[in-house]
Amino acid sequence: MAYSFKNIVLRVAPKRFTSWEQFVRETPEYSIGLEVMDDIPGHRGHHVHFDHHAGVVREATMSAAMQAYLAVRQGRLMERWLLKRRPVPVYTWNADQDVCLAAFVLEHHDLLERSEGTPQLRWIVQYNNKIDVCGGIYPVNLTELVDNHFTWVFEPYRLQRLRGKTQGDDELVMDTIRQVCERLQALLEGKAGTAPVTAQPEILYRSPHNFVIADEKGDPASRLVLASQGYTNLISLLCTRPSGRRTYSIIRGSPYDEDVFQIPELIEAFQAAEDRPDVRIWGGSNLAAGSDSEIGSSLSWTDLRDIAEPIVREAFRKNVSAQFAGSGEVARRGVLLVMPQANQSSLREHLMACGMEVFPVSSCAEARKVLNLHYYLAAVFCASRLSDGSFQEVAQMARDRNSEVPVVVCASSADVGSLNGLAPGVVQVIEEPCERQQVREAIDKAITWRENRDR
Repeated sequence: MAYSFKNIVLRVAPKRFTSWEQFVRETPEYSIGLEVMDDIPGHRGHHVHFDHHAGVVREATMSAAMQAYLAVRQGRLMERWLLKRRPVPVYTWNADQDVCLAAFVLEHHDLLERSEGTPQLRWIVQYNNKIDVCGGIYPVNLTELVDNHFTWVFEPYRLQRLRGKTQGDDELVMDTIRQVCERLQALLEGKAGTAPVTAQPEILYRSPHNFVIADEKGDPASRLVLASQGYTNLISLLCTRPSGRRTYSIIRGSPYDEDVFQIPELIEAFQAAEDRPDVRIWGGSNLAAGSDSEIGSSLSWTDLRDIAEPIVREAFRKNVSAQFAGSGEVARRGVLLVMPQANQSSLREHLMACGMEVFPVSSCAEARKVLNLHYYLAAVFCASRLSDGSFQEVAQMARDRNSEVPVVVCASSADVGSLNGLAPGVVQVIEEPCERQQVREAIDKAITWRENRDR
């Protein structure tokens, strides 16, 4: 039997409500909105809006599903309102993971009103909250995501996301929500399946100023893959419509990058470049924004690149470049050590004995995070092989920086002869286990290489 709602009735709005005043005026008393209004979340009288996009501090605002969860479990919202209206009207406009989960929470309020609650539902709401608050750029273990059925539960959402929002697709929205709710019910009954993470986002552009433009290929797991690879600031192509218009998101993975990756400035610049200046196409919060998912953007990703790069470059120049060290001993001190943890100890001691400050990491993804911080680094010492890649990937990251960093590769005796010259930016290959004098000579060579490049 197909999944059906009894306690709520879904209503897909023809377009988003522009304000609380319109929402209250055009919906009946005891109505709930799920990310359907271009206004702040909260409640006014007998109307509630669960959202975390407009007019909020994103990192301090819960996801819509978590807001609904607390309203039901602690506030007894559905228990109270069902006495006044049954079923309760729930207005939505799209069917993303957060909206689907919030709808399930409202429909199955009775599961949360028990004293013991429902641990598995609590888990998935909390997990979704972490991911959604960060706009999808949240570091997760992808295997755990599959094993805990998260990807399987939200698999139906991929179709709508791939197609993009268009007017008149009410049935697609409602069917997506019903399918996800059906899978959530199966999860609670111990009948859930698994779905592997198959997302393969394409990096269209890597900026030397710590952002990338990526094509998500319609897969909502793409951002989690990008996060696992160490990317933090993202302009993302979600889909291209048959009309040629596109849907984009802009995500800043850390609230503390606001001095460089300035989302409000970017969306204003993108809006000004659109073909319909009379229509508000771009909007969002301080951490996550994007183009209207129904109207779509007229801009190509190369247009966005050409608009964004000078804005981010100027912010970088004003706020980050001043942190770079000048010439002399201070510029000699920082070294990024990229090597499996079990193999770090000896080389780390040698580097410290040579007066270097060592930043040890064990993977390509962790190396990218450090390199994206734009600390002044004299060199990168990297193992030839890593759990998620090799020295070639690390050398590419070091080249992509605004200020390129030389790389020293540490390899076994069997590999040394075959590695020389394999990647630009690799200034030396040294054999493991390394002698202190070898390390000192490699540091001097790297510093000389860098000084010559900086002249």
